[in-house]
Amino acid sequence: MTVLKRLGIICLVLLTSACSSDDDSGGDMQGDINVASLLQSGKWYQESITPGSFTDCEKNTNIEFNDNGAFFLESFDEDSGPCASTGVETGTFTRMNNDISITVGATVINVVIDSISQESLTVTTSDGDTITFDKVQG
Repeated sequence: MTVLKRLGIICLVLLTSACSSDDDSGGDMQGDINVASLLQSGKWYQESITPGSFTDCEKNTNIEFNDNGAFFLESFDEDSGPCASTGVETGTFTRMNNDISITVGATVINVVIDSISQESLTVTTSDGDTITFDKVQG
C-alpha cells in the first residue's frame, strides 16, 4: 500500500463519525460535539487493517486532527532500512454525519466511522478496508 493511500485512509478514518455500539442516547453517535472532541483528542495510531495487516513499524504511523479542519499525518516505514518517519503530511477534512472527506493535495478520500471511543477509532474506506486506530504508539 502506498504511503499516500495509507495517509488518505488514515485521515478518512479519523474524520468519520458513526454510531458507537455503546451509544445509549439513540441519537447521532454520541453527538457532534463528542465525536469532534474524540477525533481531536490527540494522536491516533494505526493498529490494524482488514484485509491485510500493518508491520510493527507502520503501527507508528499517526494522524492528529485539529478543530480548524486541518490534520497532520506522520507515516513510518522500513523500506530503506530501520523504521523511520517518512515525514509529516498536512491536509484538510470535513465531516457530514458519519461521512468524512479528507483532502491531501489533489487527492480526496472518503471514509465512514464505524465506531469511536476514547481509546479506539474504527473506520471503513470506500475500498471496503476496515482500519482500527488506537492511542498507543506501535
